[in-house]
Amino acid sequence: MRDLTDCIHELMANPTFRDAVCFEPQRVFDDKEGTMRWYDEMWTADWWWEMQGHLPAGAAVAPIILASDKTSLSQFRGDQEVWPVYLTVGNISKDVHRQPSKHACVLLGYLPTTKLECFSSSHRSVERYRLFHYCMRQILEPLVEVGNTGIPMTCPDGYVRQLHPILAAYVSDFPEQCLVACCKESRCPKCAVPRQNRGDLVTSQPRTPNHMLENLAKYQEGTMEQKEFNEKGLCTVYEPFWATLPHSDIFQCITPDILHQLHKGVFKDHIVAWCTEIVGEEELDARFKAMMSYSGLRHFKKGISKRKQWTGGTRKSCNKCFSG
Repeated sequence: MRDLTDCIHELMANPTFRDAVCFEPQRVFDDKEGTMRWYDEMWTADWWWEMQGHLPAGAAVAPIILASDKTSLSQFRGDQEVWPVYLTVGNISKDVHRQPSKHACVLLGYLPTTKLECFSSSHRSVERYRLFHYCMRQILEPLVEVGNTGIPMTCPDGYVRQLHPILAAYVSDFPEQCLVACCKESRCPKCAVPRQNRGDLVTSQPRTPNHMLENLAKYQEGTMEQKEFNEKGLCTVYEPFWATLPHSDIFQCITPDILHQLHKGVFKDHIVAWCTEIVGEEELDARFKAMMSYSGLRHFKKGISKRKQWTGGTRKSCNKCFSG
């Protein structure tokens, strides 16, 4: 792993970001009357205003954005996997983040990808949760001190500012969201909705760090029964990596997973499954095959029911054909 403060220094000292950084919160409106709020960059959100109120006069917020995803390097030989953790700061414009050539995201470290075969199958998943949080605590340890006291940094415009790095967003897929939230994959990582009520139009209590840590402490002390602990859908992680991070609510940091939750979850696993049950696979494939070729629209000449490998681009193309 790399030192977190060194990575932030590297990003903030890059003069190429001079015209693409911001250090103060802003409120942007779409009309002259100021009635319609416009949200675009991170500094236009209410979160930045709230964090700025927690800091001393003259200090600035440096929102930390983390991203991690367990990735297969090869499926043909050795089944090699890697689990990288990337870092960027919200002061840099999102248009720059999306350009790999700008190097606005830096590699922070690699997490272990061991299968933990030294443990029994019943305890393997729990130990995997604990290993993940232990490694993330080591990586994010410098964030505890600099988030509270701040650190002077030379910014792309040449000025030296007192920045307070605060974890603002964690980008990951759904299994890693449950890892971060210390809950089972059959539960929601952001709210305490029961497993059987997921998808219902009900208002559920959002998860909070204090409530989660309180439940984990009760179970560790033996004041919470195993049945109640299982009903809450929690995992036995006694020291989550986010427990000591200042000014940070990890459950608010979790961002939506567009690929797995929208394209795969809502569209493929629900809408396509419903239509397949109504008209059948053969009829659905026949309608995809019968579509005329059109510029910008992908033609699925073999249908979609037999397709095994789906990428993000393929799913978007399928959405366009399906709605058309």
